[in-house]
Amino acid sequence: MNVDQLRDRLLTLRFELRRLFGLPGLVGILMIGAASLMCAEISSVDADTREMQDPAKVTQAAKTRHAADKRSAEVDAVALEALPELFPRFSQSADDIASIFEQARGSNLTLGSAEYQVSTDAGTRFTRYQVMLPVKDQYSAIRHFLALVLNNVPNAALREIHVERPAVDGNILDARVRFELIYRSAQP
Repeated sequence: MNVDQLRDRLLTLRFELRRLFGLPGLVGILMIGAASLMCAEISSVDADTREMQDPAKVTQAAKTRHAADKRSAEVDAVALEALPELFPRFSQSADDIASIFEQARGSNLTLGSAEYQVSTDAGTRFTRYQVMLPVKDQYSAIRHFLALVLNNVPNAALREIHVERPAVDGNILDARVRFELIYRSAQP
């Protein structure tokens, strides 16, 4: 059956239905079909709503969620206990500082004299070693240096960066960069 024959049969069907029912009858049939589709969809949505409002299922879902939260808290507690073991000991601090200076040399940065500060808060299992470095160079070189340090020293965090441009027309910046190196301390 080709397209022309199909078109002819559909036109014939349309004219026969129009002759039999008239235009208002065809519109009525279309409306009845649309209404039956809507009733089917409404009953489906109504069944889903009843299922969601079933008190037994709501209680079961709450118990399941509470049990999952309890297991999650237990997993978090175990992970929290293992967290300090993921950090290096303070004895590695000299190697980390050497790595930071190596990254600066690799970035061709001009470094000033650094300031160091070690602190351990009471009751914590971590020692913080802050290193403040004055840096003088272009923005892209400073940014490259920061990225190298953060990628190569996993226990380093960038605490602060302060950048000033001494000359309006210059492209050399004065920056103060404060890294915080985190180490595990002796067991409490």
